Amino acid sequence: MPLNKGLTRVQAIVIVIIIIIAVVAGVVGYYLSNHPPNSITTSSSSTTTSSSLSSIRISSSTNITSSQGITVFVAGAYLAILNYLAGQFQNATGIPVHVVGSGSFALASQIASQTPVPASVFIPVAYIQAVELTGSRNPGWAIAFLSDQMTIVYSNYTTKSPYWSQLYSNYTMAMETNNTKYWYNFFYLLTTKFSLGIANPNTDPEGLYAYLILQMASYLYANHNISYFVDLVKANPNVKVAPSTTNYVAPLKAGTLDFTFSYVSYAVSQGLQYLKLPPWLSFGYYANETTWYSQFAYNISVNGQTLTIHGNPVYLYITVPLNASNTQTAYQFISFVLSHESQLTKFNVVPIKPALLYNETSNIPQPILNLLKSGELKYAGNFSEV
Repeated sequence: MPLNKGLTRVQAIVIVIIIIIAVVAGVVGYYLSNHPPNSITTSSSSTTTSSSLSSIRISSSTNITSSQGITVFVAGAYLAILNYLAGQFQNATGIPVHVVGSGSFALASQIASQTPVPASVFIPVAYIQAVELTGSRNPGWAIAFLSDQMTIVYSNYTTKSPYWSQLYSNYTMAMETNNTKYWYNFFYLLTTKFSLGIANPNTDPEGLYAYLILQMASYLYANHNISYFVDLVKANPNVKVAPSTTNYVAPLKAGTLDFTFSYVSYAVSQGLQYLKLPPWLSFGYYANETTWYSQFAYNISVNGQTLTIHGNPVYLYITVPLNASNTQTAYQFISFVLSHESQLTKFNVVPIKPALLYNETSNIPQPILNLLKSGELKYAGNFSEV
């Protein structure tokens, strides 16, 4: 009996322990069923965060694709204008534009030879040959959208030259009277008594224009000797040759260079002074002068090719090289430029309205044809008519 009584007590204790364990287990189970463990919560949170990051990455990637930037190659004298347009375009679209300026012929050479094509948009000046010089990347079309004219640029330092008063008085009388004597004196002093910056005509059309102006002045004011002032320039030891007129901004402002031949817009955009040329010497768009301009020509050499280029008005062209990247953005940029060119009059350029479309092929991109249909562009003929 005592033994049985002891067992009963032990059994009772065991039963109580079992009951307690069961109750505790039930409570814990109920709690867990309604309150997931922290590890699950963390895992779930981690999964959600990972999913969110994935979503963010996709969204970011989409934004990068839609706002991918473009590179614009532009004639160096128009860097200020294109930087202005690039800023306006980026503000309006969020798409960055990288602007590279140099001589138009030099830029054409880069487009022709570098892989991948280094520019999405090409904006050469003056000569449609720059587009043709892009070789296999020649798109076969270009739009003339701005008109400018040549001038002779100088700074305040130039006026301190001992020959300035003599040169300026002859210039003033020449502009007032168009007397051959005054024009001859002016160009003689300019080409022999001052330091001149003339861009290399093989790389920059401004240099080409400079020599054409000297030819015309020679013909008109030096007994029809077409090379007279050209020869004086070549004999002048103070003539500085650079790939682009952009190289002359610092020397002009520092007073180490007296003059350069460039565009009116170049002088205005750089805060420099200039001597305005008459219509028959300026290569501006004057209907009565275009035939006169075309009578003069100068040979240049680019990529082993010798080209004879005749004078024509100063136009700024815009096109998209073949096989360029981001072409849709490039066309978007062109449309933007054409709709904002009226803002550029502060640079003393003249917007061409409607802009003129030239081509040498029938493969004109649809976005450009759409601009033609809308009246934003006017068909002006093939390249040979420029």
